[in-house]
Amino acid sequence: MAEVRKRRLKAKPLLYIIGFLMVTNLIFLIGWITKDGAPPSAEAEVVAQVGDDEVTRQEWLHAIEVRHGKEVLQQLINQSVMEQSAEKYDVAVSEEELEQELSMLRSVMNVYDQASLPNEDVLKKELKTELILEKLITTETELSEDDLRTYYEENESLYSVPAMYRLSQIVVPTQDEAEQALEELNNGSSFEAVARERSIDPVTASQGGQLGFIPENTETVDAAILNAAQSVSPGEYSDAVQTAEGLTIVYVHEQVPGVNFEFEEVRGKIERQLALEQMSTPVTAESFWDEYSIDWFYGPVE
Repeated sequence: MAEVRKRRLKAKPLLYIIGFLMVTNLIFLIGWITKDGAPPSAEAEVVAQVGDDEVTRQEWLHAIEVRHGKEVLQQLINQSVMEQSAEKYDVAVSEEELEQELSMLRSVMNVYDQASLPNEDVLKKELKTELILEKLITTETELSEDDLRTYYEENESLYSVPAMYRLSQIVVPTQDEAEQALEELNNGSSFEAVARERSIDPVTASQGGQLGFIPENTETVDAAILNAAQSVSPGEYSDAVQTAEGLTIVYVHEQVPGVNFEFEEVRGKIERQLALEQMSTPVTAESFWDEYSIDWFYGPVE
């Protein structure tokens, strides 16, 4: 039984990851490419050139809308519905709860998931939406103190978040290229720009070198990267170190101390988790749509 509980607890952050990668990235992307201040002629702006053919911003946006428009709009409506429901039913989500969820989420994500995520503000909005929904649908559930404490004791290690480094990297194949990259950095070039131009790691290079938050006890990142991170202070970059990918320069954005959440700190989270496990039918944010006057492009919710 204990092992089943642990698997269920681990599954929830992984669902968050999938949802974030599929939806919040799209929201962030659409927000970026339609940002305020775009000139009237922006819709005719060329965003890609393929031989003699051009792809315009208008064509790009239309393709995004056709392929992902319903999911993105539905997510935005859900956020609004949950915000209004929180006010209606007097449900609050504190900044401490959001930070707790965020830190536990980071601790279970791999490097490449993190490199693909949007910014922290977008993540917090989605986490807040999920937390409001959980609180709305679990407020009537009664659980014994013994059940809550047993659950915590069986899963205590999952509430221990290790210290983490938020890192970026530049990976190059030769010593000469490493020296050239370091020279550019020393002369004032931004780490992001050099990573995009020179790094041979296809995923992180496209993100300006971002590796995301790396736990100090991780086994999924080359130990040389962590050793390099530990050798410099936040806001600094390391010398090039040899890794499996090549010669790697590591930039430390920040170091986040580890935390062990005590029972009382995660009591509410455990209550919601156990209550959700007892529910035979999943409840979604769309279940609250009929409480509001909603008129949207795609008609009645399915």
